[in-house]
Amino acid sequence: MRKAWLFIFAALGLLAAAGVAYYRVKFPYGESHCCILGMASALEQYAEEHGGRYPAGEVSPEASLSLLYKSSYINAYILRGMTVPEQTVRRILEGGGLLGPQSCGWHYVPGLTRTEDPALAMLWCKHPLGHNGQRTRDGGREAVFVGGRSQRISGDKWPAFLKEQEELLNRRSARAVGGLPLVTGIVELPDGSRTDRIDAYFTVTEESKWSESSGTCTCSGGGLRRSELAWYHAPNQSGYITRTLSFSNLISDPATVTFSDGVPDVTNLVFKMRSKQ
Repeated sequence: MRKAWLFIFAALGLLAAAGVAYYRVKFPYGESHCCILGMASALEQYAEEHGGRYPAGEVSPEASLSLLYKSSYINAYILRGMTVPEQTVRRILEGGGLLGPQSCGWHYVPGLTRTEDPALAMLWCKHPLGHNGQRTRDGGREAVFVGGRSQRISGDKWPAFLKEQEELLNRRSARAVGGLPLVTGIVELPDGSRTDRIDAYFTVTEESKWSESSGTCTCSGGGLRRSELAWYHAPNQSGYITRTLSFSNLISDPATVTFSDGVPDVTNLVFKMRSKQ
């Protein structure tokens, strides 16, 4: 009987050891959920409040990314990425410091603006890990692009992706580097005063007409910011876009921008508001 129990205990020990080994292989840095979508949202919020520019200007990409924490857009847990202990990152940030290459698991491309080519990626995990920190089977990983879009890149396409990103960075235009939108917008209130920010629920209705298509769409939100009034990229076709803004008891006259070969006919659009009555 004693030998049987010893055999059972040995078998259980082997199973436990195998389980630990499997866990370490599957989660090489431990299980976590440092969501890259949270990072994308924080980067967009930062750009919204900094003239369309993403974090930049510090001694390293990771240090620039730390500005998201200092501006309270993201917490230490998510900012650490999936490869660095939270305690390490929290100690640095709460002590007033900035992260570096060894204390941040995100690969970040600093200095980009919302005016960039939307195909430019600005953030991805330094190691091929999934949402919960698991090792991906194909060596792929998720990337966040200018504008906040995310996409998973498979491992077999990763080398080509990195080469494409290098080429896109080398082709950046002066306008993209400067972060200047194609067209800016301003709201003119009935009393003649102007603003690019409305702290009220708003609705923007957009009608577009192109050589091969047309459409209507609507967006709304709890507060209007300058990005909702600006065009950062030219359409691929020639045509026009008409926007109508409404908030509170006001509605604007339709404001139109016509694009010809990617060039707008105006660089500043005025939304002249009037009473809905």
